[in-house]
Amino acid sequence: MYGSLEDLIGEDKLKEITTDTINGIPVLENGQVVLKSKDPLDEESNIESDGFNDSDEYLSEFLQLLKTRTVIIGVGGAGNNAITRLQESGVTGAITIAVNTDAQDLYYANADQKILIGKEVTGGLGSGNNPRIGEKSAESDLERIRQITRKNIVFITCGMGGGTGTGASPIIAREAQKAGALVVSFCTLPFKMEGAEKETIANEGLLRLAKYSDTIIPLPNEKLIKLVPNLTLMKGFKIMDEILIGSVRGIVDLVSNCGLVNLDLADVKNILKRCNETSGYIGKSEINIDDIAKDGNTTSSPLIKEIIREKTLKALHNPILEMDPSEISSCLVSITGNQYLSLNQVNEIVSTVSENIQSNAKLKFGAMIDPNSEKIHINIIGQGPISPYVSNAERKHKEMIF
Repeated sequence: MYGSLEDLIGEDKLKEITTDTINGIPVLENGQVVLKSKDPLDEESNIESDGFNDSDEYLSEFLQLLKTRTVIIGVGGAGNNAITRLQESGVTGAITIAVNTDAQDLYYANADQKILIGKEVTGGLGSGNNPRIGEKSAESDLERIRQITRKNIVFITCGMGGGTGTGASPIIAREAQKAGALVVSFCTLPFKMEGAEKETIANEGLLRLAKYSDTIIPLPNEKLIKLVPNLTLMKGFKIMDEILIGSVRGIVDLVSNCGLVNLDLADVKNILKRCNETSGYIGKSEINIDDIAKDGNTTSSPLIKEIIREKTLKALHNPILEMDPSEISSCLVSITGNQYLSLNQVNEIVSTVSENIQSNAKLKFGAMIDPNSEKIHINIIGQGPISPYVSNAERKHKEMIF
């Protein structure tokens, strides 16, 4: 039972993306660009405790510092587009950073902070689709990269097959890993129609990024041709961005916001820290509350249980990744609903996940309340078997060597 794009990014969001009313990316409607914001950790903290009692003011300021320990870095054109959409949709508890070699693309990106790498290498004109230039640009700005990657969690998003994303993102991941951060990377892979050369470049970049990532999630653009063949190219890319946005926000919200059942940083690291040859797994689905609240059904009725179970299974069967959820070895389950979210509903969701992954898998769940929500949102992210796209890249790499 594979899910659909409606399940993966939400029916409402898919309708929004596939209409002609969305503003283009990356130019903002008002033409403004978000200015670079300060990272409180770059300055000496002024918060103090009296040694006996930690006041609410102290705790409030301390929490603000903790929130800056998570960053989401978009590298290159595709990464900057994803960061722009994430910033416009709103994300709390993390700093967004756009990194590029192209000054013009970076100018129109919307992010908390921006870094133009390799000014002496490219003159701000971009990498010309050459990953070696992207790599060299990142190496030439190592100190600034080290400053933004000294965090607890570093999310990286990029597109493989070009210059900056392919070349610079592994360097950023490497420095984040050296600093002790948990590195979670999302990367899109090119369409087959773009040719064998671009595929080769993408595969090499994928392997290098995987080497320095605790969790890597490749998202193949080719899948869009099968799922939404008549959609325009730009809207297809927005769908990929939305898949990434939902996954990142699910983790950030659980760690940084106060919910009914919270996950702390140690939980996230325990679940997503690399263990042997694994790849990341993401899935999403939503349940219309009206569907489980009509006809006088109670949350424990067989019909309601079946609806919840079916939607949870769709979240587990991501149509983009081609991975078997029964091989998932660890996962986080994020559940968001309104104030009427019941224990039975949460139990049915978590139990369904538990029954369909490895019997000895590590499983953590978090639950948050959104009084305005008309749906129950299910987000799953975890570690599973090595991605077939990573395996394919390794096989082709060995063939090239021989």
